[in-house]
Amino acid sequence: MEDTRRCKLVRVTDYAALAEQQPLGVEADGEEVLVVRVGEAVYAIGNLCSHADAWLDSGVVHPDSLEIECPLHEGKFDLCTGEATALPCVEPVKKFDVVVDGADVFIAVPDGD
Repeated sequence: MEDTRRCKLVRVTDYAALAEQQPLGVEADGEEVLVVRVGEAVYAIGNLCSHADAWLDSGVVHPDSLEIECPLHEGKFDLCTGEATALPCVEPVKKFDVVVDGADVFIAVPDGD
C-alpha cells in the first residue's frame, strides 16, 4: 500500500552549526528531534529515549556503527532508522528524513494541513 501522508520541510539549523558527532536537540513543528552530523551525512531521529524518557542529545554518538547511546541506561538507537539496537531499549524512536540545502538543514515532518 502506498504511503499517502504529506510532509513539509522544517528548517532546524545551519549545516555549519553541526559539529562532527555532537548531537543537537531541536524542536521542529512540535517534534523533539536529535540532529547529528557524522562525516558529511546528517541524521535526525526522535530525541526522547523510548525506554526511559531521557534526552538522547546528551548521549554518546558511535560513528562506526551510526548509533546514539542513551545517557541513562546505555541503550542504543540506529541513527539511520531509529530502531533500538541495544537493551534495555526495545522500541524504536521516530526517524526523520533530512534535506541539506546549501547552508540550511531541514527535516521532513508530517503536514497537518
